[in-house]
Amino acid sequence: MKVFFIGLFIFLNLINQAQAEYRVFRLKITKKAQAPAQAEERIVESTLDPEQYPRYYPLQADEVVSYTETWRCYGRTDGEIPFCPQPQRQPSSAETKSQNTPAIPASAP
Repeated sequence: MKVFFIGLFIFLNLINQAQAEYRVFRLKITKKAQAPAQAEERIVESTLDPEQYPRYYPLQADEVVSYTETWRCYGRTDGEIPFCPQPQRQPSSAETKSQNTPAIPASAP
């Protein structure tokens, strides 16, 4: 019986420490046009991915959804809580090397 209560205590402590997380998608909704210069687009942030979004929010037949960025947030999504801001992106090692490489002059002596 003592082992049961110890196990129950550990289990309830683990449940209490559980945390929620969710993913935010920055979606680009593009309205196709006859001329590419006339195409309209709008940006939406949602927890729905590009496949789920049109099933939940009806779109026009000539609109296409794609995502441009995504990031993970910790916490709950209930109520009218705004999404967490997008974290700052760390430069990749290739970008860092190109920034640290000195430019070669166009004309060498």
